Amino acid sequence: MSLKKGIKVDDRHLNSMRDQISINTGVVAVKSMHPEIDYYDNAYLPDANWRSLTDVEYKTISTADADRKIFNTLGVGTIPAHLKTLFQKLSLETCTSLFDVPGKFQENEMLTKEINKAINTFLDEKSLSRNYKFHRIARSLPGMQSTTFHHIGQNVFKYTGLHIDKSIHFTPHTAYKSGNRISINISEESRYLYFINLTLRQIYAEIKKKYPEKITSENIVEQFFKLYPSYPVLKLEIKPYQYYIAPTDNFIHDGTTLGNKGFDITMVYTGVFDKY
Repeated sequence: MSLKKGIKVDDRHLNSMRDQISINTGVVAVKSMHPEIDYYDNAYLPDANWRSLTDVEYKTISTADADRKIFNTLGVGTIPAHLKTLFQKLSLETCTSLFDVPGKFQENEMLTKEINKAINTFLDEKSLSRNYKFHRIARSLPGMQSTTFHHIGQNVFKYTGLHIDKSIHFTPHTAYKSGNRISINISEESRYLYFINLTLRQIYAEIKKKYPEKITSENIVEQFFKLYPSYPVLKLEIKPYQYYIAPTDNFIHDGTTLGNKGFDITMVYTGVFDKY
């Protein structure tokens, strides 16, 4: 299945945008891979056949339109230099455990207040209505094929693989009404966002061509990959102190830290970010 027009990546802020995106040949069911960590039985991951985008493919997924809607746009850029400097003063790279990260903020109370003030100024520029809230500081180990998991019991975690977020209750037809989120890479290495460049409505339409039964937000990812395992996954590099803005309720995605040596740390806010 070839790449279709759908979700677009806003490329106005980064001259290197094209070099930060690669494409593969589809997905693999985790149950056929025998991974070392525990995934859900219906999980899927991208295959390893990555390459650069062709001119046609890049034109298909990129846009310079600043007025696109949040439900089908992925924004990428770099945080202000002043904010970057403040984050660097935290010296998060010295953490020896993921559990040390929150302590760095608590130990540096005045610096944390400066960061909060500077980040709110930055976020106000990204949200016309200033409608957003802090979600979490996400932390991941290096070398992870997937970074999204659910804590299902004492020290028991299951990884989801490619998925959609469920910040509110929605159906494939109403997911476009959800807000979006901004994720800022505050670690010293690049991290990567896997994504399918189709909205849930588009995915629903493709599934209905071959699958007559009911499609919900619970089964739409699995059914799409069962029917179209060769639809390409895109991989977007998010370099240190870059951010992405994405409608994570409305497209299939995941994160990865493959190739990294240090901890992956991101600041995440949810709301309505309509200025990419």
